[in-house]
Amino acid sequence: MFTHGSEVIGWINGQLRFGIRPGLSRMKEALKQLNQPHLKVPTIHIAGTNGKGSTVTYLRCVLEEAGYRVGTFTSPYIETFNERISLNGRPISDEDLVKCANRIYSVVDLINQSDLGPFTEFEIITLLAFVYFEEADVDVVIYEVGLGGRLDATNVIKPMVCGITNIGLDHEQILGSARTQIAYEKLGIVKQGVPLITTEEDQEVLKVFEEVTAKRQSPLIKALELYQPTEISLSENGVTFDWPSLNRVQLSMKGEHQVKNATLAYAILKFLKEKRKWDISSVNIYRGMKLAFWAGRFERVRQHPPVILDGAHNVEGMKNLCETLSKLYPMKRKIFIVSILKDKDAHEMFKFLANVADEVYFTTFDYPRAQSARAQYELFNRSNASYEEDFKGLTESVMGRLGEGDCLVITGSLYFISEVRKLVCA
Repeated sequence: MFTHGSEVIGWINGQLRFGIRPGLSRMKEALKQLNQPHLKVPTIHIAGTNGKGSTVTYLRCVLEEAGYRVGTFTSPYIETFNERISLNGRPISDEDLVKCANRIYSVVDLINQSDLGPFTEFEIITLLAFVYFEEADVDVVIYEVGLGGRLDATNVIKPMVCGITNIGLDHEQILGSARTQIAYEKLGIVKQGVPLITTEEDQEVLKVFEEVTAKRQSPLIKALELYQPTEISLSENGVTFDWPSLNRVQLSMKGEHQVKNATLAYAILKFLKEKRKWDISSVNIYRGMKLAFWAGRFERVRQHPPVILDGAHNVEGMKNLCETLSKLYPMKRKIFIVSILKDKDAHEMFKFLANVADEVYFTTFDYPRAQSARAQYELFNRSNASYEEDFKGLTESVMGRLGEGDCLVITGSLYFISEVRKLVCA
């Protein structure tokens, strides 16, 4: 039996060696033995290539403003492991983590020894969330998909509504190399008759959405058509824009792409209010949208000169980051510290990086999928770049010589952002 949170985290991290093993058989068997905790609370399911965490945050903050108790399940963590399972933004306590781990341990251990095992790290964390929220007196839990959708460990819930942010090229070795192929995987979260709300705009991909939702008799709501945002204005303090019937909505999270994430959340909230009779006012929406904050997403941790942390971990993320930087800091020298994982499309990511970067420093960190600093540097292959394997020494050195005309951007894997954030926010 576990007695400390650190023991639970050690047990979970021990499952990392089993990697990613898509499939629902282990989850279904475990949940059957645990008396189906995931079916005992209302849920919302969020998938997509980018923007899942931000969308979850907008939903949570508005629902909290409306007086609801909101559970969230997200990944990866930025500050502490416990934040992956949170209630009203407060991470699960070590005491509750131990309690939940002791409840599931014997079930996991038994299945690990069967032909179904072993469990992956993500599956165990998902099980912990299910049993925690069953007993936490929540009004709703918002689950963020870990990878894909169809075979993701979260895809055992029966949500009130599903949301998909967008379909981009990421995890192609698992999900497929074409956007339409990836779409089918992510659309695996759509249940019979359950509405799907999306901010996807690509017409070819939307045809796949229409095909799948028609087969499952699930209403398809295209949020950007129904609630088209207009009058979008960016600043260093966030974004301001209009929705039909709601003017001058303010977001503290930065970048025009955040308007899409907020619009998906807004469309889901409108659905809950109109179809499910949830009490959500315009004031709740204004306040919640402005209060929403998600660490490591264009997070300005120092102002003069600006130091920004952003988990631009794939092509779309890097594109959004570079566009936002160009609009907010057109006159600044843009200095980057970058560390991406081996399984990402670095070649395409570096095309966007090269268009805006004045200096680039590649580095690495202690993580099984991390790419060496030298490998990234050689792939980038431009004269304004260098590399250093020690990210701590590099970060301290670069920050120590920043001038007023500079802007430092630390980016790449969210796992890297989690590590470097401890250094720059100390």
